[in-house]
Amino acid sequence: MSSADDRLAVIQNIYVDALNNEPRDLAQATTPALVAAVQANLANARASYYAAAATALTNAAPAVETAYASAQAALAAVKAARTAAESIVTLLGKLNSATNAGTSLLGAAKSV
Repeated sequence: MSSADDRLAVIQNIYVDALNNEPRDLAQATTPALVAAVQANLANARASYYAAAATALTNAAPAVETAYASAQAALAAVKAARTAAESIVTLLGKLNSATNAGTSLLGAAKSV
């Protein structure tokens, strides 16, 4: 069972991955729409992380564990895509999935 710290860490890791890789992702973005997508993903990941950091992620339920596992898997998919040097379009899909999974975890785990 994940703890509040575990949940925050996975959301933080999604944000940090997007932040640390933004220069490389932007270099691969060949159109204004792709540049905007990279920037929007980073902004969304940042917002989720800061919201999570300001909130106690102590709600415990099966849905929280499912959301936690989804966020971990989505981050692993991003890392695998980076290792495989997948196209920016494929990577963006995985980045968005990871950010959305982190946001879902935040929604499921935050205290009411």
